[in-house]
Amino acid sequence: MCGIIAIRSISSSVIQVSFDELAKQLKASIATINHRGPDSSGIHVSSDDYLGLGHARLSIIDLEGGQQPLHDEDQLIHAVVNGEFYDYDRIREDLVQRGCHFQSHVDSELVIHLYKVYGQNFIHHLRGEFAFVLYDETRQLLFAARDRFGIKPLYYTVFDGKLMIASEMKAFVPFGWKPEWDIESIVQMGDYNDNRTVFKGVHKMPPGHLMTCTRGGYIEIRTYWDQMYAPSGVVETRSIEEMVEGVRARLVDAVRARLRSDVPLAVSLSGGIDSAAVAGIATSLIRERDPEAKEDVDEGPIAKRMAESIGAIVHMVMPTEEDLVCAFQKVVYHAEQPVTSLHGAGKLILSEHYRRHGYKVTLSGEGSDEVFCGYAFLMPDFLRMRDFTARTLDIKQPDDAERVAALAKCEARRPRQDHSSLAEMSFSDSQVGRSMLGGISTHRSFASWSLFDSVFSAAALNQVAFRDRCLIAAEGLSPVARDRMSSGQWHPLHSALYAWTKTGFTNLLLNSAGDRSDMANSIENRTPFLDHILVDYVNLLPPSVKIMPALQDEGHATEDTSTSRKWKFTEKWVLREAVKPFVTAEIYNRTKVQYNAPISQPTRESQSDTKFSLSPLQAMLKAKLTKGSVENLGWANWNHIEATLQAYLNSPVCPADGGLDKRARILLSMASFVILQDRFNVPKATFT
Repeated sequence: MCGIIAIRSISSSVIQVSFDELAKQLKASIATINHRGPDSSGIHVSSDDYLGLGHARLSIIDLEGGQQPLHDEDQLIHAVVNGEFYDYDRIREDLVQRGCHFQSHVDSELVIHLYKVYGQNFIHHLRGEFAFVLYDETRQLLFAARDRFGIKPLYYTVFDGKLMIASEMKAFVPFGWKPEWDIESIVQMGDYNDNRTVFKGVHKMPPGHLMTCTRGGYIEIRTYWDQMYAPSGVVETRSIEEMVEGVRARLVDAVRARLRSDVPLAVSLSGGIDSAAVAGIATSLIRERDPEAKEDVDEGPIAKRMAESIGAIVHMVMPTEEDLVCAFQKVVYHAEQPVTSLHGAGKLILSEHYRRHGYKVTLSGEGSDEVFCGYAFLMPDFLRMRDFTARTLDIKQPDDAERVAALAKCEARRPRQDHSSLAEMSFSDSQVGRSMLGGISTHRSFASWSLFDSVFSAAALNQVAFRDRCLIAAEGLSPVARDRMSSGQWHPLHSALYAWTKTGFTNLLLNSAGDRSDMANSIENRTPFLDHILVDYVNLLPPSVKIMPALQDEGHATEDTSTSRKWKFTEKWVLREAVKPFVTAEIYNRTKVQYNAPISQPTRESQSDTKFSLSPLQAMLKAKLTKGSVENLGWANWNHIEATLQAYLNSPVCPADGGLDKRARILLSMASFVILQDRFNVPKATFT
């Protein structure tokens, strides 16, 4: 993994800086993201000074070669690449047979030769996690793309007659860009719902999209890949055994592809089936090559037993709440967005641990819940409609009356997103927005990530004409996908998966708790479950093999929806069956437990004392959220923030699942804005 930068003049009226000045700016820009690639760096400035490319390298493959920017043998095509391409040997061999001459053994060089052979269609030959910029000097055409799921970040903005593209927004600062709050985006949750950021004029390159920019400044962004699901009710001709084997074969291949590395590799093992499957498969594949090999893994007691079963070396990482609170402030700076949990902080501490032990590459189980339906909040949308393919597979299902009763019970159990001590905290759920999403309810769970109107000043709210966040979320999705959702072509479970994957997963989890926490310590994390070949296959499987219904005395109990007959539902059923040969019985039978960073229970000085001693999290929030710091944002309602803070300090609630209550999430989000303003020198917002 690496950091990339590109700047391209798109206005003839703007005075060009000199070669030396542009080179100086590129080097300063690289320095801001040096954590992404501390091993080496390089720049390229075009002969007319209209284009500059910069690269900070984390060397994983071909450690001595592979310097970037990359160039073809004629010095007419140039590229900077962040990420990893798989199937390198096969693709390289094909390109060599077509007459291509490689100058290194680094996988990044594939983009140069694939482009020369296939033109812009070369993007379809790439497998992996990546973001890159390519420049065709002959055509004076700039080409940029981001991987299918948005594992690797890529931002762009037009400033002072120049198109700027970078792995992180902080890399724009040396070119003269000055961040300003985007009030409309902040109020509408644009950083979560769509491709906006919290900074005015800066956008995320959408996952699965490519950009072209001509010499005349015409910028076009197009889709090259999107998630598609099986039509609802299609007749299934495969057997369940074929589906299980199909998943197993593709997952093993995805792990195999991601084991290629010229530096040591470790696996993050949490005790869940996702990471255990990756560790078990990786160990099996490594021992095919070296029977004495041992893998390094990290995490807790169940994970330790799994590690012992595969003969891995175990490193335990046990962060304290104080460690997490300290790391949180670093995560906000690196993520460049408001952060509402401590998940990213835990990930950052884990990446620090890897780095201290000499690792650059890790494998993890991220993405499994999004592909195989591992979240509890998906259950109502699974029950919302019968899976008509189940009958052809001889899968028992609740009848319609049982299903409707089970759905009502699930909806009643859905946690309320408000809190009795808070003012109005409505999450809009308009009929139009709900209709566009095909009637699903999963998006309501997303409210726990959001800020509500009462957090904002009246002046800020007056600046934003439209605040229906449900409708905004729906409008941020692909029109093609919305048509399939609203017309019932997709089962509601698949519609819910699509909506979540395109919002919370890509924009939050893969960012603040993904790439940014890993790359803060120069760690490349590889995610086999997000291999698009595997995902394309799983997406076409019927809902009932992802969440398997069974009468209560059969299978694994994960959800008891008592009616006249008692049903239970096994999440990620087809994955469990596929990885059964690679995991322990304990892991195979274990139901999903949500990961929550360890937060201490509030304590009193004495039994009669009515006040709590502040926990590290509370102390940090109290220190960050002062009247001066909150009012200096320019758009926040200090009276509401103060009341929320005092309520949380005086009567903290620790949910039974170990998570954070809604007040803590709001306060973490507001503290994030204070941290961002301080680190990025964002001026106070003003309103006219």
